[in-house]
Amino acid sequence: MAMTILLDTKIRDYVLLPIFLVVVMMSMMRSNLLTIFKSDPKIDLKEVKTNNMLSRCRMLRQSVDFLSDKAFKARKAYFTKKDVGVLVKAPPKAKDPMEALSAGPDPMMAMGMMKNQMVFMVSQGLLAYWVSHLFSGFLVAKTPFPLTFQFKGMLQRGVEVQSLEPGYVSSLCWYMFIMMSSNSLIGLVQSFFSKTDIQLDDPMMAMMGTMGGGMSSAMPGAGPDMSKVYKQEQDSLEMIQHEFVLENIETELWRKWRQDRVR
Repeated sequence: MAMTILLDTKIRDYVLLPIFLVVVMMSMMRSNLLTIFKSDPKIDLKEVKTNNMLSRCRMLRQSVDFLSDKAFKARKAYFTKKDVGVLVKAPPKAKDPMEALSAGPDPMMAMGMMKNQMVFMVSQGLLAYWVSHLFSGFLVAKTPFPLTFQFKGMLQRGVEVQSLEPGYVSSLCWYMFIMMSSNSLIGLVQSFFSKTDIQLDDPMMAMMGTMGGGMSSAMPGAGPDMSKVYKQEQDSLEMIQHEFVLENIETELWRKWRQDRVR
């Protein structure tokens, strides 16, 4: 038969709440440190200009029916006019894959990853030592619903009592739970004070380290052939059958207004 015990209220005041507050505050401090250590990535201005130009071309094809004939011809000439159109000119040359491979990864990016890993490892190591040394063997909470004994090893880490009911939560498991959920909690709190997008470090991703770093990064030099992209966009603009759908919009609105007024 499983053993049921009554938790002292002082455990809540001197164990459960201190672990919660310290872990959350440490996560906030770690997020601020990572923001300070974060380095701005290098931006290729030519590539940004090319992408913006292609985006404008796609937007023109999507909203072409809302432009007058004169406006459409002017914009089409900007992109496809012979010898001067931006799509007719020589497109930017693609980066040589062998040259990109020989250059290797950006050292500043690798240094930033090392800083992030160091901050996470040091902060989590200190917190784990603090919880395991000061609160070892404490039961801090109990789930409001019954659990099977399959959850006993997960919730009662550090408490070796075989006859204890599996619904009790040890201090070490409470620390792990707060550590995993602190990222979303801090993001929710800071969203009320800041209108900008907040990107916090994910503990699960940080614990993974750099195991998948090389696989997740894109292959250097592996980009589309810009000459084919330019040619495709140029052909798409040339094949557009322009029809201005707002040609008689004033008359249509006036007629609709008169019909509604008569009713």
